Amino acid sequence: MRKIILGLCIGFSQLIFSQVDADAIFALQRVTTTEMNAIVSPAEGAMVYNTDTERVYEYDGAQWLKLMVEKSIIKNVTANYTLVLTDNGCAITANSTTDMTITIPAGLPVGYNVSIYQIGTGVVTIQGAAGVTVRHRLLRFKTAGQDAGVGVLSTGTDTYHITGDLTK
Repeated sequence: MRKIILGLCIGFSQLIFSQVDADAIFALQRVTTTEMNAIVSPAEGAMVYNTDTERVYEYDGAQWLKLMVEKSIIKNVTANYTLVLTDNGCAITANSTTDMTITIPAGLPVGYNVSIYQIGTGVVTIQGAAGVTVRHRLLRFKTAGQDAGVGVLSTGTDTYHITGDLTK
């Protein structure tokens, strides 16, 4: 048996009828990009399904944000590099014949994490920018050699723990 849900769409002066499968747990309003952007004063946390992009969006109080953003999960770097917010959850491959440094900047969120792999012969040094603390149990901050891997995790505000195949 199907249930009929009657809802009032915030920002619109019309009633919307949605028919939801009896086994459904969650249903979203389906809108085009134009309709989504025309919603007046949506509540923070409001969610819609955008039929143009075929993605779910959430309103953060200022703008509509895609809940899942496509990104390349492997990023190749060949010279000194400073991590950026969009690297979160990615694997960084350091492919250089000369030594290089990967710097962790201040201001990345707690829980930020990346994996770093030394693909080339150049050693990779992990360092924090001014105000950033990078910790390792044995005080090792350089990759141990080609094919070494390093995990980087923000465990507190501007505090990072690294683990992996590291040397002094």
